[in-house]
Amino acid sequence: MESLEDFRARARAWLAATGAPEVPSDPDARFAVLSRWQKTLSDAGWLGLAWSREAGGGGLTHAHQLVFVEELVRARAPQPVGLIGLEVVGPSIDRYGTDRQRRELLPRMLSGEDIWCQGFSEPDAGSDLASLRTRAVADGEDYVVSGQKIWTSWAHEAQWCALLVRTDPTVRKQAGISYLLVDMTSPGIAARPIRQMTGDREFCEVFLDEVRVPRRNLLGDENDGWTIATHTLGSERGAATLRRRVELEVALEDAVGELRAHGVAGARARAAVGRAQVAMRVLDAQTRQTTARLVADAGPTPLDSVDKLVLNDVEQTVFAEIAGLLGALRAVPGARPGGLRSDRWAREHLYSRAASIYGGSAQIQRTIVAERLLGLPRG
Repeated sequence: MESLEDFRARARAWLAATGAPEVPSDPDARFAVLSRWQKTLSDAGWLGLAWSREAGGGGLTHAHQLVFVEELVRARAPQPVGLIGLEVVGPSIDRYGTDRQRRELLPRMLSGEDIWCQGFSEPDAGSDLASLRTRAVADGEDYVVSGQKIWTSWAHEAQWCALLVRTDPTVRKQAGISYLLVDMTSPGIAARPIRQMTGDREFCEVFLDEVRVPRRNLLGDENDGWTIATHTLGSERGAATLRRRVELEVALEDAVGELRAHGVAGARARAAVGRAQVAMRVLDAQTRQTTARLVADAGPTPLDSVDKLVLNDVEQTVFAEIAGLLGALRAVPGARPGGLRSDRWAREHLYSRAASIYGGSAQIQRTIVAERLLGLPRG
């Protein structure tokens, strides 16, 4: 197997020779550019590096995957558009899927031919995933699914959805959940984008009205969806934490570079950068443990919730400190207070506010830490 040093050098050389695409601000144009970028990465063999070769992946280690993520970010190249499939859903299909599911779904996920969304959260369940109400009733060779999901990223663009449904309402909450792989072109599905305060609209509401899903699209066993969902969420939190650590480091480097180029070195700027740097050192220390768990393929653990909580706080701290230096000009498009680009840093700050909600709210993560790590009683 290729050493990490040789792999890093090869990745760095390829990224330098290929060059990163310019990413437009318009959401639809951005989606198209990032879709083409994913195809470029996939054709060159840079995606799914830790997936099995049978699934179309590279058959390498998680350490190789982390190295490429680092090099991609440091090259200021964008992430592919299909991260939900690549980082979140794909690893679970690779582990729990049938040969047919892996063979038919994963190569198209890698290439970006099929974009995936994640139908977990519901408006009536809040962040308590086990309280989901979307029902799936067996009917011959199909399940008939009805319900509603929310905060479903890219659902209006996705071809497939990893959907959690309740298949047995008579047992305890976690025991009656199943995990379905749903074709988003199925009759009865409607996806409605939700515009955020950043102006983006990748989040969606999804309505399911008697949608027929073939039984062969069940991932794992019926009523065992909670186990698989735990794996999915563990993959999401671990991968996102490690990727965001590098992205935040690079963002802070960019902000410092803009301040230096403008000759800004006052006490206020130094203090803000210092606080952001301290936060980054905390995240760096935390992600050393995350990396060790991911490389060891330790599987889901309550420590994933610690990762998520630390990432929430650090991401919001870093962008709040940078945005604080913009002053009132943060609301002026094209302004450059102190050399900082108001368009970029104001948007980053607004988006960071969602960090304590997406991927599992901070309140739920604290509950998991309290009960499963600290052994505190419920309530």
